[in-house]
Amino acid sequence: MDIDLVFPDNAAADGARDRVLARLLGPSLDRELALGLPPWRGGPRAVRARFIVSPAGRRQLIRGWNRLLDQARRPPSALSTRGPLCRRALVAAEQDVRSMLSVVAAQRPITARGAAIARVLLTDGAGPLYHARSGRDLAGEVRDVTRWLTESGAEHVFW
Repeated sequence: MDIDLVFPDNAAADGARDRVLARLLGPSLDRELALGLPPWRGGPRAVRARFIVSPAGRRQLIRGWNRLLDQARRPPSALSTRGPLCRRALVAAEQDVRSMLSVVAAQRPITARGAAIARVLLTDGAGPLYHARSGRDLAGEVRDVTRWLTESGAEHVFW
């Protein structure tokens, strides 16, 4: 059975401890949300879910992807502290990435799970964005993320 829950953007109701933990454990909570763990039980996961679908969280996600799209078009820097970017795969998936970002930027609800999957894909050093031999298709995964962002009847939808 699908459950549509809409959480109000009420940071005042979140405890200070939960807000701090949500910030400190952000990447870990993103992975939990990406796997489908429910955010609605409260605590740091609910705070994180609320943030990643908020306007600020969406802008942060868009900036991260746009930064990598720009970086993919420039020659690699020998002084970079970042891991190697699979530039060819990202340039080939650019249209799919831009479609995903247009969904994130739209003034419509997105699922916390979809936003979390987009964040995990952006930061996973073993994923297709950074590891050419991961055996995963970046463009296909980005299209999957876009579907997760807009999945009608998704188990948790946030405004």
